[in-house]
Amino acid sequence: MANPFILGPATSSSSAATLPEFREYVWDFAKSCFVYNDDGSHKIVARNEAIKVWCHKALLTERHRFRAYFDDYGAELEHFIGTVTNDDVEAYEVYRYVEEALLVNTYILVVQVASIEQNGKQYTLNINLRTVYGDATLGIEV
Repeated sequence: MANPFILGPATSSSSAATLPEFREYVWDFAKSCFVYNDDGSHKIVARNEAIKVWCHKALLTERHRFRAYFDDYGAELEHFIGTVTNDDVEAYEVYRYVEEALLVNTYILVVQVASIEQNGKQYTLNINLRTVYGDATLGIEV
């Protein structure tokens, strides 16, 4: 099912003028809850900070598991859990899945995984993003 909230693929930074400003509720990933202002309203971030929140959520959501999300939202990283490998083939495979999951968002133009570090069964991804708003860096554990 196509996602009606995501427009077609973006090809240049000039598309920032045609897209509405990207905004997202702030999420505390350590506590797994929303962050609120002093008055009780949701705290909202915009532009690259909002894209970082969206990326974290997309990479931590397993694709096709929850019916609340469209088929193109989320990542298929669960089958890497519990595997320990030292070869570059699986590292590239993780990169490919991450890139596929993030490029669904039309505000993201380029995804480059700067490094993939493996500590036991934990992968830490350092990702460089080029968005319609400029460059951003994202670090996430999967």
